[in-house]
Amino acid sequence: MRAFGFILLFMFVTGEAQGEIIRSPVIWSVSPPFEKNADARKALSGAACVTGTSRCFAVNDEKKYAQFFSITDHKIVPEELMRLLPDEVGGVEMDEIDAEGVTYVSAAKQGGISYLYLTGSHGLSRQGAMQPSRFLVFRFPVDPSTGLPTFQFGDMDPGAEIMRTRHLRQTISSTEVIAPFAEQRLDRNGVTIEGIAIKTNEALFGLRSPCIDKNAFVLRVPLGELFGDTPPSAKATKIELGDNVGIRDLAGVEGGVLILAGRSDDDRGDNMFPCGEYRASPKVWPSLWFWSGRDQDPPKPLGMLPGTQAGDSAETLIVLEESHDGYRTLVMFDGVENGGPVEFSVTK
Repeated sequence: MRAFGFILLFMFVTGEAQGEIIRSPVIWSVSPPFEKNADARKALSGAACVTGTSRCFAVNDEKKYAQFFSITDHKIVPEELMRLLPDEVGGVEMDEIDAEGVTYVSAAKQGGISYLYLTGSHGLSRQGAMQPSRFLVFRFPVDPSTGLPTFQFGDMDPGAEIMRTRHLRQTISSTEVIAPFAEQRLDRNGVTIEGIAIKTNEALFGLRSPCIDKNAFVLRVPLGELFGDTPPSAKATKIELGDNVGIRDLAGVEGGVLILAGRSDDDRGDNMFPCGEYRASPKVWPSLWFWSGRDQDPPKPLGMLPGTQAGDSAETLIVLEESHDGYRTLVMFDGVENGGPVEFSVTK
């Protein structure tokens, strides 16, 4: 990173960063490569680990399948594939899920059942195409001792135990503030989900877009309503991150969530949809923030990721360890073979 980047490491548009981030010199390896092809390997877009195990689950934004992996020391070992969606549902052809976020919820918080949740982007394709497969939220039960599903699974047919709901699409279209941006293209500030976390019986969906007046948004949905028979209620909470800064992932931690932030809009199109004072898209470095999850609390800037460049697509945040003083995290990047995992230590 240039000297200017190191200065920016400790300062944000909103003020002084309150944490410190150190990039580990240790190089992480991935072996064997993630399946099944280069498109998937360069499109890893979210991951979460099952607490108490070494097993994690990674999704990509190109296919209908995801993949389990394990972490050993500083090595990622991709393992079993899991098909999430059939080629057709109710006579409607299913394209890619555009999966963007994953989170794990333990049995203690789920009435005795542990689940992995994952979400599609709920946005249009880059070309503005409407694909129903993008407007889904999934969950499936996992064994908390192994981190694997409690049912047989594979890469050919999704198991009946994989639940999915399409009701969040209607909720987004009726939620105050973000409703006008529902099902619009990204370069028109269209709604795009890129992270999910679950805290105190709420599902928190982190939005890359829209970005309005320097604010990104978290869509808050009562967890008990998410897989009901009708669209769930929701509230959009604004999170001030800066001009053209959106949420790229969420990770639950003690007392709140960590936010992985980055560029909201790659191209503002005809410049009619800025989210700050600039018409042109400013340079945005990947950064980390802590947020309590309470509406009245602003996010706390922790720092920009050292060694990254403006525009780098940091897409996946995994909290490896949490202590009284900070977090040991792993960040993975879109557009890089096998996510290019990089470890960062973050002080609280």
